[in-house]
Order: sequence, then structure tokens, then C-alpha cells
Amino acid sequence: MNIDIEKIKEIAKKSGEKVLEYYYKDYNISYKDSGGKKSPLTEADLASNKIIMEELEKYNFPILSEETEDDLSRLQSEYVWIVDPLDGTSDFMEKTGEFSILIGLVKNGEPVLGVVFEPAKNTFYWAEKGKGAFMEKNGKIKKINVSNEDNFQDMTILLSRNHLLESDKKLCENLKIGKQTKRGSTSKMCVIARGDAEIYVNTSDKTGEWDTCAPQVVLTEAGGKIVDMRGKELMYNKKNPKNLNGFVVSNGENYARIVEELKRVIKS
Repeated sequence: MNIDIEKIKEIAKKSGEKVLEYYYKDYNISYKDSGGKKSPLTEADLASNKIIMEELEKYNFPILSEETEDDLSRLQSEYVWIVDPLDGTSDFMEKTGEFSILIGLVKNGEPVLGVVFEPAKNTFYWAEKGKGAFMEKNGKIKKINVSNEDNFQDMTILLSRNHLLESDKKLCENLKIGKQTKRGSTSKMCVIARGDAEIYVNTSDKTGEWDTCAPQVVLTEAGGKIVDMRGKELMYNKKNPKNLNGFVVSNGENYARIVEELKRVIKS
């Protein structure tokens, strides 16, 4: 495989610019069924998806996208693109600025390349397996790494801005996590990758591979760790592309302790 990640960044930039055109004007909203509940779908989602699909098809790898009908022939492919053309649609609609374009590539089920672009913040995160993780904001590029904090009392956990789950509350109390920061739905892994937080837990079985693939590469190349709630590695290009066992993200320190405590919290 020889893919120029700068080309993938250009695709994310192009789709992000299209998304911003809708962000600053009125647009139509429809609703799709997502795991038994209705999720918003905007014109921006579809326009971004169209750009990404057209550009990535040039590489002749199957594409798994949140907004495109799944083609299960991808299960036979060594390489598969996994993308979310607009991660954080609700935040996009609320105009919080916390939404992103996610483009990831997996090889035999393992994420090997990831690009995350936050259009409203003009911020990129990207990584390739074995090459480190990087952040670019307003044209300034820097290599990023997770924090080395290993004391729970000095750690920051990222929580949903819209609702605090009881399991999150108990986890914070039981581990005596020092600081809680609320954010929108997107790019929490990148916040940990750049060293500004240490823990993020998602107990939902509703997230998809497209939500985690690209940011996972950034996180792990920055030194972080992501496992499911059983402590196992996340698998990609599955027949059912949902993360059915949630996930636990950390700066790599004490992640096993977090997983064990989370198991106790959920059982109680």
C-alpha cells in the first residue's frame, strides 16, 4: 500500500468546506433509523459523503460509510476505507463547532491510517501506523502525544455535554477521578491524543466502526490505548459494524483498572 496521507487530508478538507457551506445557512433535515432510534440526517451529511465516496473510489478499496448502504463484499478485502462524513450531526445542528470528518483505513481489520478534520475549528489530526500522530491548526503542525499522568486524582475524564450517565458518575466517584470535562460527541479521542485529557468511556452499543476507526489511529500513535468494555481490542471490517461492547479510551495508564472498575459499576 502506498497512499499519500496528504491526499486524504485534501479529501477531508474538501468535504469539510462543503459542510461549512451548510453550517452557515438553512438546510433540510431528515431522520434515519439508527439502532432502533431516529437520528438526524442533514444535507451536509449527504453532500460530504458524496465527495468522500467519489474521491476514495479512485483507490479501488471497498468503502464502509455511515451514510451509504453497506456492501458486504468488503469482508473479502484486505483494505477497507471506514468513514463518517459528518461525525457529530447533532452538534452541527446546534452550531457548537464540535463536528468532524473522519476517514480511516483498515488492513485485515486493523486501523492503519486515520484523518480527522474539524472544519469549524480548521483543525486536522492524522496518523499512520508506525509514523506518529500529528495535529495541524491554522497551518501550524506539531507532533502530539498523550499525557503521562498515572494518578486518577490528577486525570481528566471526558463526558457527554448533553447527558451524564449514572455509570460515568459512579466510575468517577469510585476511581476518584480528579476532573470532569464535558464535550460534544466528536473528537474526544483526539483530545486525549494531544494530552489534554486522559479518560473517555462509551458504554453504548450504538456507535459504529466509522466513529472510532480514524481517531483510533491518531490515539494509538500518540501513545494512547482503546479497548472494549471487556478489555479486548476493537475489531474492524466486521459483518455487523457496530461497537457492540462499547469502548474505553485512556492515555495508556491504568486502562486495565478502568476496565475492571467499569465492569463492577455496570453490574451494580
